[in-house]
Amino acid sequence: MPSKSKDTVLDAELLELCRTVCEDVKKVVSSLKGTVEADDFMFVGADGTDTKRIDAAAEDAMIERFRKYAKSAGKSIRIISEEYGETILGNPSEVEFAVIVDPLDGTTNAVKDIPFYSLSIAFSKPDLTGIYFGYVCNLANGGEFYAEAGKGAYMAMADGAGVISDGISIKPSTASSIRDLTISAYGYRQNTDRTTKLCSRVQKVRVLGSIALELCYAASGKIDAFIDVRRALRLVDIAAGQLIVREAGGIVTDGTGSSLFLPDNHIKPVNLVASNGIVHPEILNLISFPEIECRGDWYYYKGGVKKIAIVSRCDSEPAREMIREIVDAFKDRVEIYLSSSPAKYLDMEERDIAVSKMKEAGIDFVISLGGDGTILRNMSKMNDPIPILGVNMGTLGFLADVEPKDAIRAIESALSGFMYDERPRLELSVNGKFVGNAINEVVATSAYPAKMMTYEIFVNRRLLGEIRADGIVFATPTGSTAYAMSAGGPIVTPEVDSILIVPIAPFKLSSRPWIVPFDSEITVHSKLPKKEIVIVTDGKVVTQPGVETERPEDYLKVSENDVVTIKRARYPGRFVKFSDACFYDTVRNKLS
Repeated sequence: MPSKSKDTVLDAELLELCRTVCEDVKKVVSSLKGTVEADDFMFVGADGTDTKRIDAAAEDAMIERFRKYAKSAGKSIRIISEEYGETILGNPSEVEFAVIVDPLDGTTNAVKDIPFYSLSIAFSKPDLTGIYFGYVCNLANGGEFYAEAGKGAYMAMADGAGVISDGISIKPSTASSIRDLTISAYGYRQNTDRTTKLCSRVQKVRVLGSIALELCYAASGKIDAFIDVRRALRLVDIAAGQLIVREAGGIVTDGTGSSLFLPDNHIKPVNLVASNGIVHPEILNLISFPEIECRGDWYYYKGGVKKIAIVSRCDSEPAREMIREIVDAFKDRVEIYLSSSPAKYLDMEERDIAVSKMKEAGIDFVISLGGDGTILRNMSKMNDPIPILGVNMGTLGFLADVEPKDAIRAIESALSGFMYDERPRLELSVNGKFVGNAINEVVATSAYPAKMMTYEIFVNRRLLGEIRADGIVFATPTGSTAYAMSAGGPIVTPEVDSILIVPIAPFKLSSRPWIVPFDSEITVHSKLPKKEIVIVTDGKVVTQPGVETERPEDYLKVSENDVVTIKRARYPGRFVKFSDACFYDTVRNKLS
């Protein structure tokens, strides 16, 4: 380790531990930064994003250092990290504290050798509440920021020889006028309007690509505010940085100005606004959007629509005619694409685009002509779904917000801006390998019709029970009005962040539906030897990798030695909304 000058000591042991971890991580990152190998895909991380070789190397170095510390100190530690999720070092029943770590915040910068990437470490109670120490180190230049609850925030820089200076107390800026601010602001393309107005008023905008470091820059007055309204920040991204901002004297809230409640897991996303406090109310005012009664999680996509796409059932002449009508009405105003089947069927191959490529092509929203099945099939092909405007040309159309007679008017309106609703999805994996996402439900059922199976179900590694039944439905609130309801499950409003576990024709009267928090990790095992189950996502049977047909011999069979895992997906489904009817109105109108 490099030598250091005397530090402003808070918790000297934790600070020294953080620096030791930092040195280990820095060594492996330095050997990979800027190389082709650094960007190699390794696996899908616990947070649902791609883990690159440089990420995995940094995570391994971090865990190994904490493993050595736990062994030498005789302590049991719970580690929450971006790539591996949860790791317990020592005895799970004797965990003394938790460590929330992002070993490499700013992967793209590191891969491209842009010197702005960091290590972020926070210490908390075992249940992830009560964060009491935070540490962030710029891995490119050795500069560091740290804070302890109730004892202030500090910054220390490394000189050319690697000597770390004395820690000096930091404070946010004193800027009081919006037009004088330098800020960092993030917003997804679907809701950039929440940051566009703000960015047009401030003096300068800097988007640097390492959340933890940018929060520290806000804490130390290098920038005046940090805003991220992508609803994409995870606990590992912000745990240390938010404490450093608060201890420096700044303010941290969610995107509406409410107190920021940190999620108690590594998956659930949040919005965050951090500032010096003086300009906070005005920032919130500029990024606010109209509230809609009974709206759930609605967002505003303002204008700038240049490209739209159409997905459609092809077995309906009214649907085919609607495609022609939409193309004729709007072809001179926006670029219009069709998914492969309708493009081929209607002899419009020049407009053909695969659904999986629509996001990459910059499609602003997708028009779905059909019923709920059309929406479900096409959304399942999108990793990060584009907002879908559903035109109900099917039977029930619970997810479709527009009737055919109103379609042209609705599209006309959407070209000038639209509201869209975000609904959480489920991510399915088998033996740790990603299989797919579902907006309605994941169903485990016997591979052989009408055969009862025994399912062993764990929630966050705790046994919920063994259920003997024809199958089990794992549903989102969106899917609570579908298969889960038919199987006897309750109807759940979208605002209730939960997963339903509903047995299908259970053998025992005591096998009742369960509702568990959406951020739970659910694992399922088949308990009967030599009997297999199949998995169905949103009505489609999961098949072997690379197989598109749904013949029984192509089904992915799950046996007693396999593990099925269900958890919150990284990206939600998105639905364009025009009706201001709340969920209760929709249920009453559609299901009465």
